[in-house]
Amino acid sequence: LLQERIMSVPYGDPGEDFTDSVFLVLCNRLVAVVFAFTMAVGHCEPLANKAPLWKYLAISFSSVYASTCQYEALKYVSFPVQMLGKSF
Repeated sequence: LLQERIMSVPYGDPGEDFTDSVFLVLCNRLVAVVFAFTMAVGHCEPLANKAPLWKYLAISFSSVYASTCQYEALKYVSFPVQMLGKSF
């Protein structure tokens, strides 16, 4: 619900909308990396990848692209409408 608020509520005195959804995706991914690193270290798990790094490329690209589209869609529809659209 925070993502809907960020994308749909005007900010500042003139009331400008937040337009840089790629920055939100970057912040989201950075928080996820820090959380994953903390959990791996906390559970004494190895940090080395089991699969080659290039195999993660397609999944990470599609995830970033889908998240960017999701944030852009919040400029036009509400979060519940978006979730209903994704469920069909």
